[in-house]
Amino acid sequence: MNHAVNWEAISAIGQLVGALAVVISLIYVAREVRSSAHATREASMRSVSESYTRWIQQLSAHPEIRELYYRGIHDFNSLEGADLIGFSVLMLRGVST
Repeated sequence: MNHAVNWEAISAIGQLVGALAVVISLIYVAREVRSSAHATREASMRSVSESYTRWIQQLSAHPEIRELYYRGIHDFNSLEGADLIGFSVLMLRGVST
């Protein structure tokens, strides 16, 4: 009967160690997920910033695009035909970059 008590104690210790291992694993996974999410957010922000910078550089490098942008921002209703389409494309590129 003494041996049965020892096996129960060993079983209880094994369950305790197993539970502790699960908790440690969960903590590790949580930290990795948080780290991955943070890295993803940073990469996304960097990408948006780089795209916006390219869009602004394009806008500033081409006087005709700057003029179209200015007219569209200040008097959208005056745009017609190709200018309306051009402004719409310009803004969509700015939004999607």
